Amino acid sequence: MRVVTSSPTPAEIPGGVPSLRQRRTVVLASVTAFMVGLDILVIMVALPTLFETLRASASDLGWTVNAYEIGFAASLLTSSALGDRYGRRLVFVIGVGIFTVGSVWCALSSASGIGMLIVARAFQGIGGGTGMALGLSIVTAVTPPAKRGTAFGVWGAIMGISIAVGPLVGGGILHFLPWQWIFWVNVPIGAVLIVLSLLWIDETKGHARQLDLIGLILASSAIILILQALLRIGSVSGSDWTIVVGLIAGGIGLITFIQWERRCADPMIPLAMFRDRSFAGGCASSFAIGAGIYGTAFMFTQYLQLVVGEDSIGVGVRLLPWVALAPLIAPLAGLLADRLGERPIIAVALTLFAGAFFAIGVLVTSGRSYTTLVVPLVIAGIGVAAAMPTTATAVMRFTDPERFAIASGVSNTMRQAGAGFGVALAVAMFSAFGGYESGPEFFSGFGAAVYALAGVTLLGVIPALVIPPLRGRVAAGPGDSRTDDS
Repeated sequence: MRVVTSSPTPAEIPGGVPSLRQRRTVVLASVTAFMVGLDILVIMVALPTLFETLRASASDLGWTVNAYEIGFAASLLTSSALGDRYGRRLVFVIGVGIFTVGSVWCALSSASGIGMLIVARAFQGIGGGTGMALGLSIVTAVTPPAKRGTAFGVWGAIMGISIAVGPLVGGGILHFLPWQWIFWVNVPIGAVLIVLSLLWIDETKGHARQLDLIGLILASSAIILILQALLRIGSVSGSDWTIVVGLIAGGIGLITFIQWERRCADPMIPLAMFRDRSFAGGCASSFAIGAGIYGTAFMFTQYLQLVVGEDSIGVGVRLLPWVALAPLIAPLAGLLADRLGERPIIAVALTLFAGAFFAIGVLVTSGRSYTTLVVPLVIAGIGVAAAMPTTATAVMRFTDPERFAIASGVSNTMRQAGAGFGVALAVAMFSAFGGYESGPEFFSGFGAAVYALAGVTLLGVIPALVIPPLRGRVAAGPGDSRTDDS
């Protein structure tokens, strides 16, 4: 076994990394993303079933998704630091193991009710975040800067396949088997990933950093305070003072976190990294696309089952126009990013997604049939598939080799924080303007939620325009954040 410190690129490793080793590393990291992505879409399809079988409220359903997102986001940066210190492959394998065990826990939690499922989802999220963060860093470590768009395009394509088949897999499981099997399906995949990762991936390490536990506590507490306040809007009195206090306390927590990171000798998020406009723009756009994807999926799956009246398989089939093109669009977006740069692709992708779901909101609330939604769903799917790998490329293409793990962790944290915010915003708007009591109330809440989410996604175009053009950055080389126009 070869241990490489400071994660050099293939050209910097004596003798070069064998191309087969590179491909295997990309595939294993991508399959991990596939497993995590599959779980996310499957749980979205299962939300109406959980609503009926566990008598869950809108807030409960929101926490079923957001507990996972909080665990995911909280583990990303901590796991990145652990990977730099103890070995990225080691921590990657541990993350896959936690995700697999967490899936077993989720499957066995039904007897204890929705509360235990929420706790198990948080534990599962810790594993998913760890595997995702370290997966991107090990791919970056074996791929030269000029080819990272292509590598992340492959990663995005395989994750896109999980998005494409997720609704069908979830629908099939829920139709023929108890809902717990949406978690059991992860167990064999996780076991195979652990074995092959130990055999095929070289161990790499980066700069050994101290764990920023105070930063972790501050950031996690602030996010939880904000999300719980948003998720409770509509379930309690609109003037309930605890919601206002939660939002204010969460905001103060975020400010305190930023101040701490500025003074900390070994911060969880090195704020200096945001001086690179490509990194900063990619992260902010990741937040916007995370909010848009997860929030709209949360609402749309419920619309299909509770309003259109589809069963679980029907929901999966009706989601196909949204997700089916992802395996084709994601690698194409990666190739275009290597030629054109990330800025135009991300800006167009986010605009397509936001416009499509604004149109869906208008069509649904005006009582139009599902067939009128097919074209906007296809357009939204193109936007998602193009934005996901391209934002990752913007963040990682010219990151210093010693910061691969932390950059990957920050990028994923921003996207998952956006996902949590998107679901919480959807619940808040739906509960404030509508409800489940009648069709008109559902349409009212659905429209408010989808319009708000489309607006948040469209705002992501602004940081995308901050990303500098690719020309000049290629000449600067890896680890150099300078640009011709900076």
